[in-house]
Order: sequence, then C-alpha cells, then structure tokens
Amino acid sequence: MLVASGAFVIATLTTFLIELTGAPDNPPLTVSDVQGVWSASDGGRLTVRADGSAELENVLDPGPGCGEAGSRVHTGPAKWVFDTFPDEPPGIRLDYPGSTTGQTCSVYLSISISDEYGTKGFLPHDAGPWYVRGTTHPN
Repeated sequence: MLVASGAFVIATLTTFLIELTGAPDNPPLTVSDVQGVWSASDGGRLTVRADGSAELENVLDPGPGCGEAGSRVHTGPAKWVFDTFPDEPPGIRLDYPGSTTGQTCSVYLSISISDEYGTKGFLPHDAGPWYVRGTTHPN
C-alpha cells in the first residue's frame, strides 16, 4: 500500500513538472512565430508586429464592454505579449482599451505549430474558426 502511494505521488509530481516547464517538443514561441497577418474565414484579422503593436479587425470580443458599441466585435489598435491562456497551447495576449468602458480588454491567440498542419491559431474564448498566418485565409 505504501509503495503504491509513493508511486502515485512520484507520477503526480512528474506530470506537474512537465506541465509547468512545458513539453520538450514544444519550444518557446519567438517573434518570428507570431508576427504577420493572421486571418480567419469569419473575417477576423490580427496584424501582429515585431515591435509589440498589433491591429485587430472584426475580432469577436471576449466579454461585455470589450466590443464596439452595439456590437460583439472589435476593430482597432492593440499591444501584444507572449502569454498562455489556461489549458491551451502557448500564444500571445492582445490587450486593447474597451470602446464602451475604457477598461483593458484582452484576447488570446493560442498558437499551434506542426509539420503536418503548419502554423495556425485560435481564440479560446471564441469557438469559431482557426486563424492562419498569411494575407488571406485559405477557404
């Protein structure tokens, strides 16, 4: 019984440490991984620049007071930083002032890079389409 309990504790700690430090096959994102134009088939578009600035176009907002008046989308300037939305792949957080409240609003772009699918991302708060990097979204 004691051996089984010890093995469980070791397995739990190992899992925790792997999640805390990230899987070895997922290297940290770099600026070159995120800069560029990301677009979605629903018309959403993110322009991410190397200097930390960004532009959002028709991006579905994550909450009340974060979209344009009378709308659930946001268009306008933003700033971005590397960040991770809980339980999602690493990505970036884009912060912008809410147009109706002036509060700081955020959207996250979780990014997945693979040899099979290339580089794509999604907004965890929006169950909508994937964002792909490039000037237009491939339909």
